[in-house]
Parts: sequence; structure tokens; C-alpha cells
Amino acid sequence: MAESKAIARAFDAASAYDAHAVVQRQVADWLAERIVAMAPPAPRVLEVGCGTGFLTAATLPRLVNPDWLMTDIAPAMLARGLAKHPGVRGRVMDGEYPDLSGEAPFDLIVSSLAVQWFGDLEAGLRRLAGLLAPGGRMLVTTLVEGTFAAWHEAHRAEGHEAGSPVYPSVEALGWPVETRRFEQRHESAADFMRALRAIGAGTPREGHRPIPPGAMRRIARRFEAGGAVAAYEVALIKVAAP
Repeated sequence: MAESKAIARAFDAASAYDAHAVVQRQVADWLAERIVAMAPPAPRVLEVGCGTGFLTAATLPRLVNPDWLMTDIAPAMLARGLAKHPGVRGRVMDGEYPDLSGEAPFDLIVSSLAVQWFGDLEAGLRRLAGLLAPGGRMLVTTLVEGTFAAWHEAHRAEGHEAGSPVYPSVEALGWPVETRRFEQRHESAADFMRALRAIGAGTPREGHRPIPPGAMRRIARRFEAGGAVAAYEVALIKVAAP
């Protein structure tokens, strides 16, 4: 729970999220296409980790009479998302441990780039899948192995490990998936790190040791020599209820 609180604080502090979340917006648009293609009329929808509302904005106007519930672990992020969508309901909630008494079941459970923060992804997704109505669908995107590959490689070349998370392989997910690669080019390594902090994703993983300044400068030069490109390897997990 301490880790969940730290994640919530980081995202609550991400006041410049919308300006820097370029890939996050692109992934939300991709996911929205898949949701709209399979959504029934008047669906009851649970969104997990809504953030400032990218997925809601890309999907909600294209559905027929939806009952949409936005949820997020970070109260400030949820408030910003709800402010963009008057009339949509919201609840502060840790999506890994959903507390939705009186709300379930749902026809659709959706989430864009949030579940990678779960401590136990498989268990968290199974809990969410248990909230689906018969015939319901869950569609969530998450980051997988290969994300920030150039950044990690620059660290290894200097004998260090990056503090950013190490994501699972597609095979390790154990769910039906569709994959897609997104890229964001940065002006410098410092610009990349600023962007991560701006979207609430700059907290080093647990146990990571700070890297000496000299080594970080060498790592930055290697990353920049490769174009300072941040790659996001994204898996779209699809789960159907019986």
C-alpha cells in the first residue's frame, strides 16, 4: 500500500501531464478505436486509471448512451479528468484492488497505460475481470519489454542499470494481446527525464541506487547519440467474460 500511495502522490504532482503525455494520448486513441468497435449500446463502463481523461475523451462521445465511471488512484488527476466531462461519475480507487460495491457488473472495463503500475499485474487483472457482466469485455493497455530500450542500453554500456521499471515480456503476460510500438523523440536526455517527471513516471524503481553524476553524463551522451528516442512497447490485453 505504501508503494500505491507513492504512485498516487507522483501523479497528483504531475500538473504538466497533458503537455508532456504525447505517447499516452496516442495510445488512448488506439485503444478507443478497439473499444468503439466492440461496445454494445448503453454499456456500463469502468475506466481504471483515467488520469486527466485522454481515453474518456477519445471514446465517450462515440458510444451510445454509456454509463461511464472514471476511477483513479490520484485524487487530483481524477478531479481534472472529471472537470473535462461534466455528468460523468468518478471515484478515487486503486484499480489493483477495486472497491466497487453496488457498481458491478460492467459491460466494458477499460484502462490506458495504468495497469503497469500494479504490484501484481496478473492478480490485479483477474480481480478486474471478475467485475465483468456475462459477455462483457476488458481491454487494457500496458507497457511491455523493450520500453525505453535505448535508455536501458545506454546505462548498461556504462556498467549501470536504469532506474525506470523493467516491464514483462508479452509471453509472460499470459493473456491474448495485440502489440504496437510508439516513439517519442526528445531534444536531450535531460528533456526525456523531465518529461517522465512531468507525467508522474519519474520515480525510480524500489532498490535503485543513484548513479554518480559523471556516469550519468556519459549515459546521457550515449542516449543522445542514438537520437534520444524513447520507445514505448505497448500491449493491448483483451479479456472476454463467459
